[in-house]
Parts: sequence; structure tokens; C-alpha cells
Amino acid sequence: MQQNHREFNKKFDKCIKIHNYAPTMHNYLADQKASASLSASLVGARGYAGIELAKLLIRHPYIKLTTAFATGEFSLHEELMDERFESVKCLSISATPTEVLNDPSHVVFLATPIETSLQLAPELLKSGKTVIDLSGAFRLKKNDYQKWYKLAHPTPELIASAEYGLQPFSSRRCLGLFKKAPRLISNPGCYATAIAMALIPLLKRSLINPKHIVIDAKSGTSGAGKKAQENLLFTEVDGECLPYRVGQHQHHPEIQESIEAFSQVHIDPHFTTNLLATPRGLIAGIYAEAMTENIQDITRAFAEEYAGYSLVRHSTKISQYASLKRVVHTPYTHISYELVGRKLYVFSCIDNLLKGAASQAIENLNQLLGLPLDFSLVDQALKQVQDPKIREDFPGNEASGVFEQAQACEAQP
Repeated sequence: MQQNHREFNKKFDKCIKIHNYAPTMHNYLADQKASASLSASLVGARGYAGIELAKLLIRHPYIKLTTAFATGEFSLHEELMDERFESVKCLSISATPTEVLNDPSHVVFLATPIETSLQLAPELLKSGKTVIDLSGAFRLKKNDYQKWYKLAHPTPELIASAEYGLQPFSSRRCLGLFKKAPRLISNPGCYATAIAMALIPLLKRSLINPKHIVIDAKSGTSGAGKKAQENLLFTEVDGECLPYRVGQHQHHPEIQESIEAFSQVHIDPHFTTNLLATPRGLIAGIYAEAMTENIQDITRAFAEEYAGYSLVRHSTKISQYASLKRVVHTPYTHISYELVGRKLYVFSCIDNLLKGAASQAIENLNQLLGLPLDFSLVDQALKQVQDPKIREDFPGNEASGVFEQAQACEAQP
């Protein structure tokens, strides 16, 4: 028995070394006393972010997407023309979504409108499920929710307990996130993500004046969701770059709260949002008064902040790194910058459907599992786990293989 225990530890340590795990990997399934296979369901699977999330979940080696829900009848297998989705049950969500609440999955992703998330999340948490919510239902902890979202929040206590999942910053503060209690993770908004990723490293090091910040952000039309709207028709947006919700966008207070949470600096910037005539992609132009005239200080700030985090690329080459074509369809954040005297120009670009939604949700899942944040999001990580040599050294590259053996070892005296 002890020999088997030592052999397992040897193989498990090797797997941890291969994947650059944190010193402690939290065994969710053992803690939850659940089955050996970690399963997930996805609500809102036909929306733009939902479709992207389904594609990412189906390729993740440590989780199995078992059920997808959406309004109306649908088939991910047929819609995506991907045989990997043949085993995923696709169900229509009704006005009283008992199917969602009764689904036996361990983790539920809500790629849903705010109203749906507000209805489902409390019940899912009561049933013991961990929830990763992509809507804005649980993001604002300090600001007046009704003012910014135009509705009263029915469960304000959940806002207080929700974990704001801005990665990599959240992972540095919330170690050991998988515990016996179900968790509610609030996935950040797309504008808030792009802007916070650029500003937090600078504000933490007092490299810019927090009182003089202007943000001009632009996003593709998919950021408004899939619901048909007149102002999103092709003939309405083609050839345009239209400001909208000026001074009233709900991501404004979210930007303030997230930046203050992770930098301990309060800002109240000029912030405008604009609709681009492109399906996806987001660019935020940020203009600030620098407290230095040495651009190496700016470069050093980003290099230090994102050391060990592979999903940020930064450079002074604005013409390359501020290109939406180079960042869409990837989970990366591209940050570029120029310093002229003490005038700092920063551009932060993301795919609003990936880092601004679906791939950040996978980062939050990876954090819960104790995996590297970029696990399954970059080809190299997938190549590692699918490598036959690794499978030979560490039997089982699926969740069942890892957690069954960890559970068995914990049961041994």
C-alpha cells in the first residue's frame, strides 16, 4: 500500500513539474466527494460568447462538457460541424429552467443575459454547484447596481461573496479556491478587462497620475450580443464608428472597482465606448500623464507584472500590437505604448469574445483546478498533455485519471 502511495506521488510530482503547477494542487473532486469525472454544463450555448466557450470546453482535457442549454432547439454538433459535440446533450431552456437546476454537472457556466444569471445563479449555488457567470450580474460590489444596470438586484449578498475573476490578478489573491462550499466566479466585462490589464501595472508602481486618465475604447458588434437590434444591422454600422452610452456605460464603475481592488488606487477617468463596424475585437486607447520620462520604466512595469503569465504580450511596436487582426481568435492581451515627454499613450487589445469572455472563463476554471491559467488555451499546453510520453509517465490525461488516483491516495492511511 505504501509502495503504491510513493509511486503515485512520484508520478503526480512529475506531472506537476511538467505543467508548472502551483505548489499545492487542490483536489476538487476529493473535497466534494463527487464522481471521478469533472463535468460542466453551459447555459447560453448559442450566443456569441457561449459558442466560443463551448469550443474551449470541448478541448479541455480535465473537464467534460455534458450538457448545453439555449433558447430554442439546437445542436452544437450540427451548428459547429464538429463530431466531438456528438455526446453533448443540447436542451432548450424553458421559462422555468428546471432542467438546468437538475443537471448533475459540477460546474455551470452562465453565458446568459443578466436577468437569466440573476435567476439561475442563486439556485445553482444552493444545489452545491460552482458557477462561473459571464454576465454583469455580480460584478459591482461598491457602486449602485440599479443606477448602472437599470434593475434592482434581488440577491445583493451574492455580490459580496462573488469572486471577481480578472486573471492573472485574481489567481494571486485567491489561492485554494476550490473548497467544499460552491463558488460563484464573476467573469469580468470585456472593456474592463482590456483597460485593467493595461492600467494596473502602471498604477501599482505610481508611473501615471491617477487623476488625469482618458480612455477611448472601441469594440466589435458581437459585444452587444446576438439579439436582433436595429442599430446593429449591417447597413447601420457599416462605415461607422459610433460612440454609445457616453458617461453611462456599466463597465465604467467596474473599471474603477477592479483597478482599485488590484492596485489600491482609485481612478475616475474620462471613458467613452464606441461601436466598430467589425464582428469582434476590442481596442482601448488610454492617455495619461506619466510620472517618468523613461520609457524603460513602462516596459519594466509590464515585464514585472506579467512575468510567468504567458497570455500578455507587450511592446513599443504600436503598429503591430495595436492591430485587431493580430489578436482576434486568440486568448491574448496585446499592450503597446509610447512615451513622449510625460505624455503616455497606451493601447490594449483583446478579442472581446475570448479574453473578454470565454477564454477568461477557462482561465478561471483552470484556477479552480489548480492548473496553469493558460492550460488548454495555447497549443503547447494541449500538446504537452496529449504527448504519449507524458501519458506513459503519468497514466490518465483526463480528469478521471488524475482525481481517481489522488482520491485513492487520500483514502490510504
